[in-house]
Amino acid sequence: MRRFCILFVLFLGMFLPDASADSTAGLVDKGNAAYLAGKYDEALSAYEEASVKDPESPYIYFNRGASFYQKGDFAKASEEFEKAALKSKDLKLEAKSKFNLGNCHFREAERQQDSDLNKALEECGKAIRFYQEALGLDPQFKEAAENIEVVRLVMKNILDQINKQKEAQKQQQEAAEKIREKLEELIRRQLEALDQDKQIDEQRAQHGDTQDVFDKINNLLNEQRDILTETKRLADDMSKNHGRPDPDKKTEAETNMDNAVKEEQAAAGNLEQKNTGAAITNQEKALQELKDAMSSLDEEQKSEKDNQQDKSQGCEEQKAQGQQGQEQQKQEVQKPSPGQEHQKQEEEKQKGAAQFSGDAKDILDEEKENKAQRQLQAEGGYRDVDKDW
Repeated sequence: MRRFCILFVLFLGMFLPDASADSTAGLVDKGNAAYLAGKYDEALSAYEEASVKDPESPYIYFNRGASFYQKGDFAKASEEFEKAALKSKDLKLEAKSKFNLGNCHFREAERQQDSDLNKALEECGKAIRFYQEALGLDPQFKEAAENIEVVRLVMKNILDQINKQKEAQKQQQEAAEKIREKLEELIRRQLEALDQDKQIDEQRAQHGDTQDVFDKINNLLNEQRDILTETKRLADDMSKNHGRPDPDKKTEAETNMDNAVKEEQAAAGNLEQKNTGAAITNQEKALQELKDAMSSLDEEQKSEKDNQQDKSQGCEEQKAQGQQGQEQQKQEVQKPSPGQEHQKQEEEKQKGAAQFSGDAKDILDEEKENKAQRQLQAEGGYRDVDKDW
């Protein structure tokens, strides 16, 4: 994969008028020294003191964001970079803040890939949006263009994984349907075998052990053995289809099937001994275990469907909360007016961001179009990224 660009610029005390140790500039320099030494908590402490003295400085917020990023706290880093972008009157600093916001969301996407691919895809979309905004502020920002290419490759990979998961889920659902159909058939056959056994047992009580009774018992024994064979085969199929994380721990439905096998074996043994009464008891228990297995399967499928719905709903709620939080933050922290022309650009940029589609295919298609437009509009332009995939 192409190298992923990370850009962090520590803004020094030279931006501030007083460089004494206790001044804002001195505290920023102290924080920078700690940052460069890898002591990020100390750096944050110094930047915090500096922000008390100069709460409107975008440089301090930027440096705090860099420190949180290095600690792996991407959520807090994003908050700081967002504040730096909002408070900055310098388009270059704002572009760098947007760029690092993209980095934060991309790192979060990487973190989510092992647990929630849809969330990872959403974070990639946010990363691309911020890289686009950085390029809108600085068309020569080649690192932002390069990172968009990297994220697009990652998104394609995530989409492939999602499609594979969907295909696997589809296959598993189809297998579960077949298992359910076979289980329904077994329940029907075991119920019929039970009814036949009861009729034979009643005939024996009325007419004794005639040759006709023995013939019926032998036929029933063969049927019970067939049911036993099919139940064992189905129990094995259920075990393979579940794909349990703990292979030593059976599901409730599998336990029911194992119990049904034991009762069917006992029923076959009693029929072989011509003990129809005892076989009836075994068949009744086997039938109940098969029915319980069906109920357990239905509960498992319902629980899995509910979990998928909750997961999907949770993603939508997180997206809505994130959008609401961004609107609140814009209202609480007003960005200094950079002039009428740039204000118009800002309004257009925010309008474009609001229309940015969360759908992965739309994101990729939109970025291809945006890239072509940037190459036409940028005077000189950034260098085209070589394709290596």
